[in-house]
Amino acid sequence: METSFKSRSFKFVYWIMLIFLVGDTLDTIYRSVVNGYLGEGTTFPGSDVLIQPTTTDMVVFLIIIIGVIYGIYLLYNLKKAGGYWVVGSNIVFIIYASIFGPIAEVGFSSVLPIIALYFAIYIILAICVPWFYSDKFE
Repeated sequence: METSFKSRSFKFVYWIMLIFLVGDTLDTIYRSVVNGYLGEGTTFPGSDVLIQPTTTDMVVFLIIIIGVIYGIYLLYNLKKAGGYWVVGSNIVFIIYASIFGPIAEVGFSSVLPIIALYFAIYIILAICVPWFYSDKFE
C-alpha cells in the first residue's frame, strides 16, 4: 500500500515548523533581554537603529512571550489554535511596540519590510501548516 506525499511529509514539515518557531523565540528572548535590556541595546533585524527597551517594555514582552510559548506548546500537541496564539501574540506586541514601545522611537516604516517578512513566515508555519495537515491537527 502506497502512502501519499502529504502523509509522508508531515513529520518533516511538523518538526521544521517547531524548530523554527522555538529557535526564533529563543533568539528573540536572548536579543531582547540579554542584548537589549541588560546590554547596550539591540536592533531589529534589517535596521541599524539601536533600541534600549524599558522595564515596561520588558513586562509587556514577558506577557507576550508567554503567549508565544503557549502557542508553540499547543502546536506541539497538534492543536490548530496554537498557530493563532503565536501569530496573535506577535500582532499584539507589534501594536504595543508601534504605539508605546521601541518601534515608536525608530518609526514603523523603517522596520516594516522585516516585520512583513516575519509575519509571512509565521503565517505559513503556524497557520498554513496546521491547516494543510488538518487531518493531523485538532
